[in-house]
Amino acid sequence: MAATKYGEKSAGKSEFVVVASHAAGDDMKTAIVARKLAEKLKASLIINKKYFKPSNSRADKIPERVEDFNDLTWSTKRGKYVWRRKQPDMKLFYNDLDTLCEKARKYSPKNKATAIHIHGIYSKDVGIDIGVGVKKFNHGNKVFGSIFHKESGGNTGAITLKISLAKKIKKELNKNLKKDHDLTATLGESYSGWSRQSAIQFHKHSGRDDYAIQFEINHTLRSNKESRNYTVNLLAETLTKILT
Repeated sequence: MAATKYGEKSAGKSEFVVVASHAAGDDMKTAIVARKLAEKLKASLIINKKYFKPSNSRADKIPERVEDFNDLTWSTKRGKYVWRRKQPDMKLFYNDLDTLCEKARKYSPKNKATAIHIHGIYSKDVGIDIGVGVKKFNHGNKVFGSIFHKESGGNTGAITLKISLAKKIKKELNKNLKKDHDLTATLGESYSGWSRQSAIQFHKHSGRDDYAIQFEINHTLRSNKESRNYTVNLLAETLTKILT
């Protein structure tokens, strides 16, 4: 594990790259989940441990450490991400993420890295919400990306994983979460990740074409050691089963 200006990073020996961009106090315990998951998957790992969102309680006291690492700036005119209004360490974070993904591709038969972005949610019913740039329409079973969804508005992000694979991941997670915790797995119902400003979209733009998944994990599934171990094992087993 190498220390960085924003937190830490390490190169793995698989196609997976685990990312924790809100681990500095916004999505509690996601750094621990990310480290354990990376270990299980022999994955590369990158964690922001320094910068927190503007909504964080420390924002007024430490303004120099305010930056949402899951909120990028996309320039439609220039066709790329721009960094001039962001903290310099955020650009370093994404440069390092790019490099880790490049290395991870060498372990993939598809020549694609698979980035796993770990986040947290508070919910009574949803155990894990999966974001791959899609949402349901009118509460039906079908999901659509921003290009075809009637409620996408100005969002123009790509679908970051094949929908068929995302549905298989959802089905596997849902089966276990219902049985073990009376919680559900959802696909894009909490956070779709279909804005180009979302971190998972980084993997599909500016010449990149990797897979990316965002897992929004319920607070009860990361609150203590036992629950975190359960969550890590469930995610690792599911991702290995469906994606490798």
